[in-house]
Amino acid sequence: MGAFLFKGVNNSISLKLINSVKLIKASRERKFLMEKSTAHKFNKVAKIYNTPIFQFYYLWAHKSCLNFLKGFIKNDFKVLDIACGTGIFLKKINERYKGATLSGIDNSEEMIFVANKNPGAINFNVAGAEKIPFEDNSFDLVTIIDAFYYFQNKEAALKECSRILKRNHCLFIFQPAADIFPKFILKQIQFISKLLFFNLESYSSFPKMYELEKMADEANLKIVIKKGIINRFILLKKFKN
Repeated sequence: MGAFLFKGVNNSISLKLINSVKLIKASRERKFLMEKSTAHKFNKVAKIYNTPIFQFYYLWAHKSCLNFLKGFIKNDFKVLDIACGTGIFLKKINERYKGATLSGIDNSEEMIFVANKNPGAINFNVAGAEKIPFEDNSFDLVTIIDAFYYFQNKEAALKECSRILKRNHCLFIFQPAADIFPKFILKQIQFISKLLFFNLESYSSFPKMYELEKMADEANLKIVIKKGIINRFILLKKFKN
């Protein structure tokens, strides 16, 4: 009788473990498909992404980001822009900082194809934020402009940013201040994103500041500056390897 009960308990534990493994696998597959879906959406608009209908907002955003970063970029810096799209922001950095070594990655092949039509001295590659194809301690500055909320595994992305950053150097994130937006504002943002073919999956796409702080701490990063009311200008520093 005891052996029968023991066997039943073991079977129950085994079933729970199998189900847990299946759930984890399904979650990873779902995240992978969502990532591919995001890349697919940007692939569809890559040819027209540099036109005014897409860039009217970024004219202000890029200028504001460059002004914010004035004291944090030098001419001899190595800079990586993650989710660089067609490379417009990097090309604006290149205009101001001629000696900087610039690289950009994006998981949209078509966006990178457009970027590489006129790359100048900038190195563009197809890659995602969760698996960055560069060595440890490679960069003086990493930037993510209005894209962090698209990442399906934000924790992994931050850890990768920390890995490739040099000690005492910074990650810059620019994103909407969604943690203070009322729901009706977020609905409008989602509506506009649908019109522009980018359907943000849910309000949870926008990380709250306390969530970002927790994720950053786990990635060996510390928020040292956060500014902005409607949009956040966030600077995170890597203090140790």
